[in-house]
Amino acid sequence: MQTIYKVISKTAAVAVLGVLFLSCEGHLEDLYDNPNAVTEIDDAALFTKAVRSLYQGTTDNGSSHFAGMYAHYYVAGSTWRAPDQYGDGHDQDYNSIMNEGYSGTIRHIEEVLELTSKPGTQNNVRYALANIIAVLGYAKITDGYGDVPYTEGGKGKSQDILLPKYDPQESIYKDLIMRLTNSIGTLKTADPAMAYPDSDPIYNNDLEKWVRFANSVRLRLAMRLRYVDAGLSRSTVSQCLSEPLMETPEHDAYMIETEGTGNAWFNRRTGFPSIKMSAFLINQMQVTNDPRLTVFVGQDSNGQFSGIVNGLTDQAFGNSNFANLSDMGLALSSPESKLYIMNAAETWLLRAEAALAYDEDPVQANILYRKGIEVSFNQWEVDATEITNFMGSTIANLSGINDEEQIGVQMWLALIPNFFEGWSHIRRTGYPVIPVRTSDDLSTGATNGIMPTRFMYSSFELGANSTNVQEAISRQGANKIDTKVWWDKN
Repeated sequence: MQTIYKVISKTAAVAVLGVLFLSCEGHLEDLYDNPNAVTEIDDAALFTKAVRSLYQGTTDNGSSHFAGMYAHYYVAGSTWRAPDQYGDGHDQDYNSIMNEGYSGTIRHIEEVLELTSKPGTQNNVRYALANIIAVLGYAKITDGYGDVPYTEGGKGKSQDILLPKYDPQESIYKDLIMRLTNSIGTLKTADPAMAYPDSDPIYNNDLEKWVRFANSVRLRLAMRLRYVDAGLSRSTVSQCLSEPLMETPEHDAYMIETEGTGNAWFNRRTGFPSIKMSAFLINQMQVTNDPRLTVFVGQDSNGQFSGIVNGLTDQAFGNSNFANLSDMGLALSSPESKLYIMNAAETWLLRAEAALAYDEDPVQANILYRKGIEVSFNQWEVDATEITNFMGSTIANLSGINDEEQIGVQMWLALIPNFFEGWSHIRRTGYPVIPVRTSDDLSTGATNGIMPTRFMYSSFELGANSTNVQEAISRQGANKIDTKVWWDKN
């Protein structure tokens, strides 16, 4: 599925706009190509491509240029720093983020879904696996923009839907959860020989791990509905708890990029624009003596850990010591560093939040909370003695005073390096609390100093598919970066 539009109506002056159309034709065909049109390509190769695109998406423009700074994990230098100032003049970026979302993972996985569901090449097991990847691809796009093309997306040439409607995020989320539920049901009793024995870059065709993964993604989406549809959230969480979930780092959904220079964060640590870790992140970890500090953050030029404040004005940034501050840690930014879509630590912490919110069981919530922290430490191979010391600290136990915040902060840390999910987590829960900018040294941008809550629909979309985009705006709210998406009620 891709954002697909046709601006020229049948009654338009084609002769006048012909030259413009021809100059854009190549670009439009890339956008409008129907991903379901492929009939002879091996779906195994397409599946691998879609999965790889999904992982690369964790370092894409929306993640690295925007979400990582919105969520106060780091600050990028040069012109990449602009989103950190909460500006909204990034029309090209907003267009490319949506376009790349559809033209990468979604395009390939829609082809797989088509091939594995049609007579002659039908394969329910592969179809179930493809749906899990599709859910993750669509979830990221809708979490970034809110209402987006979903049911009519990618239907350009085959069904002549060149101007797809924008589905409400509420209906998208409900369908995503249903797709995961159906996939789990299929995979629990599936024959691995019917899956992808030689083309599964995540779990090497281990369907038991796929079930855990799909169910954990379902738990993530269910908890994202907590403040907007508590009934569906609660019932879905109950379903999730009745099925296997990710529990150890062996269940983590990760990939190691092997092409080119490897992990994209390596280029951003060693090349241009450089990235320096946020003072907000470093302060949080130093205050709690968190041993992951040395994992996530490199030492500065003085052998210490020092970060840069998010949101500095140009003048304040010019007076900073940016070049000598702490880089991203080597564990995150080496060529062979793992890219994560989801990890077991997130699942334990989601369960902790659910136990507190739905079961009103602070004792069980504390057990799950501690397990989440411990699993995160194990994921990053923290020394056993350091784990023991931290687990004996007050921060590793819920006290009944600020339990929601404690869980939220630990989730924000456990999500590293999936910075886009960290931004979504803050939007949903409000934790960690990102201070409103009031200092003269900080830029308040287009949001009066409040962390942005979505990407804007680009001028290309507004011009090309105006009726449907305007309908989405009238339903969702103004096309601004501080308009909240449907599930964001904090």
